Amino acid sequence: MSANNITAHSAGGYNFYTLNSGGKSFVIGGVPEQYAGEYIKTATECDAVILLTSKPEFTGGMDALLDIKPDIEVYGSPAALRNIKEIVNRAVNERLIKDGMEDHGICFHVTPGLDWVDTVMAVCNGVLFSGQAFSSEAEGAKEYYNRYLAVNSGFVLSALDRLADEDISFIYPFRGEAQAPEAAFAAYRILAEAPERSSPRAVIIYSSKYGYTKALAERAAASLGAAYKTKVFDADICSAAEAADAINAAKVFAVGTRTINRNAPQSIWDIITRIDTVNKRGMPYFVFGSFGWAGDGIKLIDKTLAAMGLRRAAKPVEVLFKPTQEDLDKIDKEVKELMK
Repeated sequence: MSANNITAHSAGGYNFYTLNSGGKSFVIGGVPEQYAGEYIKTATECDAVILLTSKPEFTGGMDALLDIKPDIEVYGSPAALRNIKEIVNRAVNERLIKDGMEDHGICFHVTPGLDWVDTVMAVCNGVLFSGQAFSSEAEGAKEYYNRYLAVNSGFVLSALDRLADEDISFIYPFRGEAQAPEAAFAAYRILAEAPERSSPRAVIIYSSKYGYTKALAERAAASLGAAYKTKVFDADICSAAEAADAINAAKVFAVGTRTINRNAPQSIWDIITRIDTVNKRGMPYFVFGSFGWAGDGIKLIDKTLAAMGLRRAAKPVEVLFKPTQEDLDKIDKEVKELMK
């Protein structure tokens, strides 16, 4: 496909584009290393590379390209330029992209979180080079969005707002077909705003052997329910991915864990390790649980969440075996701290 001095190329289902603008030729996008042959052949005829992201999935031909053409200009955000030099393990002829800058008729927008923090988009002659945004695979655009971008819905909305004043006729993504902007923007806004409307604003996950930690979780849910729409997950039977997705869409969350062999159960770890530690940094959390010996599981989860960059909003509540009324009152007290 070729139009408006833009040519679209495809290799292994990945799109990349060549653009002639302002007397300069650019290659935009990229492919994984196993599909790099066609990309390299095309890119060596260009003056510059525009990195919409340094993600290795889309920069697989860069190392070999630089072997052939070491002085080719490489445009990227500060994070992308830092990353690509570590990916190819050499210096590059770098051109820094700043938000809102124009270069050779191309307008650049820094749009972090879509889906890496180094992401930018480019607009030229009514065409938006969108990167992973508005891409699709065999299962469809919505499924692609949910897999890669849903966790960053706030960044999606920010990007849509930034693009609102641009005169865009077509969107050229990394994966899938070119598309008109009106329907694509509207669909993404609906997808990005959905978590704000429908997802639980507070989430509790717990693992309980004898029902003691479950009783604490139920009390925490009752307290949180006064201020938040609250969802409770039994970690031992729920989908870890579903529970983590709920945490990633929530404002606050709490973890109730038993202790087994001086550790938290694997079901709790399976959820914790799926939390988005970039976009949920500083998110308030609270840990509680019942134990029979030393309560190591509670301590480990609490310290791990803090180390991940989340914010301990309340003191852990550690209960020896069956909770008393005093223990349940402690849950109420610490939940109030969580909700501040």
